[in-house]
Amino acid sequence: MSNFKLVAPYCGVSRYDKRFFVYYMNTEDNLRREYIFNTDEDANNFSNAIENLAVFMKSIPARKKEAYHQEFLDLLLREVDHKLNIRTNPPEPTAAAFALKA
Repeated sequence: MSNFKLVAPYCGVSRYDKRFFVYYMNTEDNLRREYIFNTDEDANNFSNAIENLAVFMKSIPARKKEAYHQEFLDLLLREVDHKLNIRTNPPEPTAAAFALKA
């Protein structure tokens, strides 16, 4: 997963065309959300928002980061046409798991 990027201590993102994979690393079931956007514009807007979120999260207290992150995603995606798949227990270790150990 060459384009994996850690955006928070508990979360990483990778992108493939109009698909984004958000990995939550501190969960027992290796939660992964896959967001599939219908347009390049929506995918690019999401990518830019994730970058801005990483900068913003530096000023948030650690105990509140995960809640802010989820609220941010909910607000960002409320009116964007996309599909969400939630998966658990990937068959092999993910890059997110390796990033946690590093």
